[in-house]
Amino acid sequence: MCGVIGIVSKKKEVSKDLYCGLYGLQHRGKEAAGIVTFAGDNYYSHLGIGEIAVVFRNGDILAGLKGNIGIAHNRYSTAGESNPANIQPIRGVWKGKEFWLGHNGNLVNTEILREYCQKKRFKFKNTSDTGVIAALISLTKAPSFEKAVEEVLQKLKGAHSLVILYEDRIIAVKDSLGIRPLCVGKREDAFVVASETCALYHMGASLIREVDPGEMLIITQSGIKEYFRPPVKKRKFCIFEFVYFLRPDSIVFGRRVKDVQKNMGRYLARECPASADLAVPIPDSGKYGGLGFIEKSGTKDGQEAMLRTHLVSRTFIEPIQELRERGAELKFVVIEEEIAGKKIVTIDDSIVRGTTQKRLTGLFKKAGAKEVHSRVFSPPYRYPCYFGIDTYRIKDELIAERKGGDVEEIRKELGLDSLCYLSLDSLLKAILETPGTPLTKDDFCTSCFSGEYPVPIED
Repeated sequence: MCGVIGIVSKKKEVSKDLYCGLYGLQHRGKEAAGIVTFAGDNYYSHLGIGEIAVVFRNGDILAGLKGNIGIAHNRYSTAGESNPANIQPIRGVWKGKEFWLGHNGNLVNTEILREYCQKKRFKFKNTSDTGVIAALISLTKAPSFEKAVEEVLQKLKGAHSLVILYEDRIIAVKDSLGIRPLCVGKREDAFVVASETCALYHMGASLIREVDPGEMLIITQSGIKEYFRPPVKKRKFCIFEFVYFLRPDSIVFGRRVKDVQKNMGRYLARECPASADLAVPIPDSGKYGGLGFIEKSGTKDGQEAMLRTHLVSRTFIEPIQELRERGAELKFVVIEEEIAGKKIVTIDDSIVRGTTQKRLTGLFKKAGAKEVHSRVFSPPYRYPCYFGIDTYRIKDELIAERKGGDVEEIRKELGLDSLCYLSLDSLLKAILETPGTPLTKDDFCTSCFSGEYPVPIED
């Protein structure tokens, strides 16, 4: 899971717009960031490890990124090590001409493709699947750069929402199943592509539409051209994007994410009622699902019983386990007078490792809660993801996988008085019944909950 952005302006330099867009997508990755622009015959780049404010810590850096066209990337590593060589955008060279590539997603045939490139005597400087995509483009002998990209796309398996900067144009691509989000927008002087609509907002742009599965767009100062669109469209959008990753104000398939999550909470109240004095949505991930639960169940709103400090961002994407464990205490404060002597039910979006939930249970009981129950508006996260979430590298840490899906055993380990998850069928209904573009259950990848993968895992 990463964030990608591209912008082509007719009038102004774009480095500050790209910076603002990256801020809007910081929730999608915090390990590293990079911006690359193009002006005249030169590329200007700045990449670094850390969050946006650290990487671009002074105005001189942005001032040095010249040009009316550029791309940017927030990294949350899912393939390849966390080192400077893997920071994106990644540079490539096709027929002596430079290009830069940003990628959100994860390939499932990376090592097969890497071996192919190595047999062609390509020498890698990085270890990521993005580097493999760049290498494949570099090795292609197609008559045009666009054709080279098109040929490479046929070899890729897995999730890949791409932005590619090649001189005066940006190429935007979504894999044939559309697993990860990507949209295009515009403002008076510019055309924009971004992982989420929230980034468009920060750049003053409005949404045109989603990039379709398998589609390849060419974006220049003249506009947006459909270079390739598959004759048959099949979609398998990641359902966990709606549960966890997408920012609540983003719009996907015509649906505001916060409205979808509220509907998940309403379904949760029907399926998993709880006898409690207070319903406490876990900020910020459980906020809107919690509001839906409170609305439908009539349980007293307990939002004031917990404060999020914002000293720590998303603990799930922290790269080090010790930081994830300590993050709960840094991230949340329980207001004792609101909790003491009461039965509480917490509402959250998911339980992946169980690290945060276990710590929160301890914090509530330390504050004097009589009982602590948990309601989760998604099913048990039991199966690793290979399409852009690094749970395939930590599958032994997935609490639902370790417990064989046994909810009672999960409850015991977390120290809860009761635990209930929303069913997959109700999760899908909550999304489909929210007004927006017509969708069906078959339009979603549910592999993390069902174990049914839309693409065979080759590596």
